[in-house]
Amino acid sequence: MLEKPTLQASSESLISSRAPRGTKAATSGSSGTPVQVTRGHLSWAHVHANKFRQLHWHGLRVGERYAYFWGLALEAAGRRQARVKDAFFNRDRCSAFTLDAERARDFFHRMARHPVRYAYGYPSALTQFADEISDQGLDGRQLGWKVVIATAESLHPQQRERIGAAFGCGVADDYGCAEAGDAGLQCEQGGLHIPVESVVVDLLPTPEGRLELLITDLHNFSQPMIRYRVGDLVDPAPMDPCPCGRQLPLLGRVYGRAGDVLTLPDGRRVNANLPSYIFKHHGAAGTVREYQFVQYPDGRIELRITAGPAWTSTVEPELRAEVRAALGVDVAVRLVPRFERRGRGKHRDFVRAEDLEE
Repeated sequence: MLEKPTLQASSESLISSRAPRGTKAATSGSSGTPVQVTRGHLSWAHVHANKFRQLHWHGLRVGERYAYFWGLALEAAGRRQARVKDAFFNRDRCSAFTLDAERARDFFHRMARHPVRYAYGYPSALTQFADEISDQGLDGRQLGWKVVIATAESLHPQQRERIGAAFGCGVADDYGCAEAGDAGLQCEQGGLHIPVESVVVDLLPTPEGRLELLITDLHNFSQPMIRYRVGDLVDPAPMDPCPCGRQLPLLGRVYGRAGDVLTLPDGRRVNANLPSYIFKHHGAAGTVREYQFVQYPDGRIELRITAGPAWTSTVEPELRAEVRAALGVDVAVRLVPRFERRGRGKHRDFVRAEDLEE
């Protein structure tokens, strides 16, 4: 396997002496190990071709205008570059860094005046936008979006439900990584298809009973990525073929990073993405808008919550009881007005306190 620390430490020595022309792909570092990969133009072409194919599955054409829920650079040069790219890709950006009730309302009205065909971006930002406009009595179905495509973070079931309910359209996952391309693209029937013309996906069993994913980019001859350990967990693939009839193999549900592990005070280790099911009914009820587990060096775990409009004083003890039932330990619950987004604007369900410089 090719590990991220190896790629980080020996990146230059892994570049081919006969590397074709290409450009670099840099990760945001949200995994704790930022890396940079040189990808040839053919590899990049496959990335875009796969995204175009997914658009076609959902009845969209290449070049149609879309809403883009992503990060935005803080410095002026980065913002200028973002404006150029947004114009080139025909998209209207909503910054995940500054998304609040007022900006959500302004963006909604802008979309109503200048319609787009679909939305693309972080599941956390899309969910926040859906919640903000719903709280203000705005009907997201009026925007007429054909589909919402979520990428770059784990798409949890409660997020899918809230986004779909707010906009009255399908919600599709686009799973992959900057280093090796797309490994799963969700069709209109819900199947997460592996683009086998572009990548090979290997799955390794883990003690938790799920599978860890390795990706090989078949077309990067500049810096070959062979059996690259992305670090994400997935379920086994469904046994039944996808109702869409396409012959591309299926990937199971993606759970997020295998490395995001909560080490409980009694020594047990559980993946930090697994307790996400706790928040499904809270999201539907409007009691919890966003959450994050924070683990301190001494083993303490704090559950931070951005409250929804239906939050009451009874929800906190209910959450503590539910987390205890799931993890077998007590956690402190702390309300925060919003979560600080770092890097490219991603939200993480689990962080260590030292990552937040606490």
